[in-house]
Amino acid sequence: MSERNYSSYSSQEEPRPRSRSRSSRPSEPRRGRKPGKRGRGRTVLWVIGTLLLVAVTTSALMCCFAAVYIRNTILPQAELDLSSITLNENSVMYYQDDGGQYQVLGQVLSDTSSQWVNDEEIPQYLKDAAVAIEDRRYYTHHGVDWWRTAQAVVSMFTGGDIQGGSTITQQTIKNLTKKNEVTVTRKVQEIFTALYVDETYGKDTVLLYYLNIIPLGAGCEGVGAAAQEYFGKSVSELSLAESASIIAITNNPSQYGPYSLAKVANSEGEMWTAVQWNKYRQEVILHEMLDQGYISQEEYDQAVAEELHFVGVNSSSSEDAPVEAENLYSWYEEVVISDVWDDLQKEYNYSDQVVSLMLSKGGLRIYTCIDPEVQAQAEAVYEDESNLNYTSGGQRLQSAITIIDNETGDVAAVVGRIGEKEINRGFNLATNAKRQPGSSIKPLTAYSPALEMGLITPYTVLPDYPYQVMGGSAWPVNVDGRYRGQTTVLEAVKQSFNTVAVRVVADLVTPAKAFEFGTQRFHLPLISDQVINGQHKTDIDTSPLALGGLSVGVSTRDMANAFSTFPNNGIYRQARTYTRVEDSNGNVLLDNTREDEQAIKDTTAYYINYMLTQVVSGANGGGSEARLSGMTAAGKTGTTDSKDNRWFVGYTPYYTAAVWVGYETPARVQAPGNPAAQMWKKVMQPVHEGLENRDFSQPSGLVAISYCLDCGGEPTAACQDDPRGSARIGTGYVFAEDRPSFVCTCHSLEEGSNSMVRVCVDDPILDENGEFTGYYRLAGPNCPEVSVRTYAYLNLERPSVGGAWAEDSQYFYSAYLAAAGTTACTVHGEGGLVVDPNDPNGGLVPGTDPDGSGGQPGTDDPGDITGQPGGDDPGGAGSSSSSGSQQPAGSSEGDVAINPETGRPYGY
Repeated sequence: MSERNYSSYSSQEEPRPRSRSRSSRPSEPRRGRKPGKRGRGRTVLWVIGTLLLVAVTTSALMCCFAAVYIRNTILPQAELDLSSITLNENSVMYYQDDGGQYQVLGQVLSDTSSQWVNDEEIPQYLKDAAVAIEDRRYYTHHGVDWWRTAQAVVSMFTGGDIQGGSTITQQTIKNLTKKNEVTVTRKVQEIFTALYVDETYGKDTVLLYYLNIIPLGAGCEGVGAAAQEYFGKSVSELSLAESASIIAITNNPSQYGPYSLAKVANSEGEMWTAVQWNKYRQEVILHEMLDQGYISQEEYDQAVAEELHFVGVNSSSSEDAPVEAENLYSWYEEVVISDVWDDLQKEYNYSDQVVSLMLSKGGLRIYTCIDPEVQAQAEAVYEDESNLNYTSGGQRLQSAITIIDNETGDVAAVVGRIGEKEINRGFNLATNAKRQPGSSIKPLTAYSPALEMGLITPYTVLPDYPYQVMGGSAWPVNVDGRYRGQTTVLEAVKQSFNTVAVRVVADLVTPAKAFEFGTQRFHLPLISDQVINGQHKTDIDTSPLALGGLSVGVSTRDMANAFSTFPNNGIYRQARTYTRVEDSNGNVLLDNTREDEQAIKDTTAYYINYMLTQVVSGANGGGSEARLSGMTAAGKTGTTDSKDNRWFVGYTPYYTAAVWVGYETPARVQAPGNPAAQMWKKVMQPVHEGLENRDFSQPSGLVAISYCLDCGGEPTAACQDDPRGSARIGTGYVFAEDRPSFVCTCHSLEEGSNSMVRVCVDDPILDENGEFTGYYRLAGPNCPEVSVRTYAYLNLERPSVGGAWAEDSQYFYSAYLAAAGTTACTVHGEGGLVVDPNDPNGGLVPGTDPDGSGGQPGTDDPGDITGQPGGDDPGGAGSSSSSGSQQPAGSSEGDVAINPETGRPYGY
């Protein structure tokens, strides 16, 4: 800046030192000068350059991301092996006989009409017709028509969809695979697959597969079947007009299929039949063939003028129509087909259409696990409708069964419903129906986890008493509406007490852990969180896991597979219906080898086996209707609240079987007893004929124990003085680590309260109606010893839940005090005399008991307290009639008391 420029600053500004060099001065804009064009141009170029740099950098990053995505996600799934799909030979199922040799079980029938035809059998007219109308640039592109693809992309961005633009190669891929979802990812993957298939197999092979698998209406798949169905001739005999007519169907079989019953209006509003629409579409195709040079004008005119003669109407049978006996699958064969179908799709991503063709025409060799004798015996029982002859609202009572061979772990037999089988691939109630299992779930999600975690043994005592008030009522209730009070887990399992199962899941195992056992150990299809009918549902709760009220339910196959863990020493094996599938050349397509899982300890399995055996063969067992002659059996019943599902899941050392009984449209099952247990026995008795009886395996380490039936602890002398008249002491076997860890306290002193009382049996306490209450007054100093009894009442308190009453409550010390108070005997005066009831003058006699049982002379002997003299004893001698855990002071309603020293409930 020159000195002259300094003068341009205001005089008020301080002048800059002259000694400062010019190079050190900050640049100052010249006053009155505007930026020149050269400066603006540089700015514009700088901005454009920056934007270009950002665009290039962004594009590079996007390309990198796209490359990584394509390499890691798209390319691994782009390959498609057409060589594994051969459709020119029937598939066969085999079974293994007693000698280990495979025998033919039966062929796989086709659900659709299909006939594989080779390239030389297909007229050139037919190939040209397909190319002309479906993909005119087929022979020039490499599997993808980029021009049509670009048009489809533009359509998507302008409000259309991303469909369209598919070449014959891409259509073939969609027909071969089950990837039909309309997404960008699927479309990109389809493009790369098309490029791979086109390069690997060539045009002729791709077109051959396309023409052999395209759906052509009337149950036809492929041009070979369509030629027979519509024109009654082989595909090689088709004329140009007939070829175009068949290709016309591909666009919309329901509109252009000649046997379709649909009527669609044309552009002028006239209702056309499918035959009319087929003719219209045929002429469109012929015009395209003429326009593209595939045919001459003369050929075109002749084809248009040719009258099409279709050989019949759509005679394909409905899926419910009866099938000839020789073409009927057994119930087992149908399950095999379904399993192989699912596994082929899972392994190869084939579409339903291709899997159907592979199973019927792919020459597969399927090696099944069926036991033909067991299957035949089960079918014989289920075909006899008199075995379950009940109806409701026009429905007949239905049932289904799945049987598993315990030695192999495979499905031995399946029957899907009552009555003679008349159709193929109908609804199979054994595998497809999902029903609530009721109490049959208890061994899986309540008792197995608790045993596995060391929280209970069969002799742990818990309250058979409501857990809480729900909906204004005590919950849960038992099937008979009774509550026994203190009871062992063994008795709770035998009689299926809901209260004890609820306590085990809610307070000991926790619903989360019970759910984990059900899904991870026993592989039940339980729901963690799912929207069903607009509502969020979950099975992670007490009621579903303790009582079986599941959100969706289980099948007989699910339950049989889960229960088969118990007779197999705790080992779970996924029950198979087939071992492997080979193609026609012997190459293994599916290897169904599985690994054994140790789901629960062998000691847990032993406890479950012991308790479930008692369910079937023990006194008061709820599954006695399933008892087999000459064979050890175990199992568990199941009944839902509304009585619309009845279950019995049982097993022997040889087989495990799950039986469901109910109506297809749920309704109350009004049949005597448990019809599921009855059906189980009818099938399993003949299945076990001739088999040697044997017991379930027993791990080493069992020791004999004695325990108090009212708390589960080690018994004391006081336990023998219970007022119920017999020793409240049980015996059993447990593993050494499961011995009772404490001494009984419910029959002795507790916090200074003496539950041991001396009573005089000559002074019974009567109610206001003169009825015996079950209690006696305390013995006084003048009572003769022959009339004195020492009773150990239960030193327990049970908080009231919804006003429910338990049958052992009368044996609580608090109940005795409420009835008898502290008043001593008033009968015996000085000398210990009592009134002689046989003396009309009321003479006195010594207060002794002539029959020696402690009762009053000359009267019915109330003897040991039973609640009512002469009545049934609800707490039978030496038996566990109720369950419950001692409730210590301060415990809340419904809680199970935990011993802080052991971490287990009192009574363990």
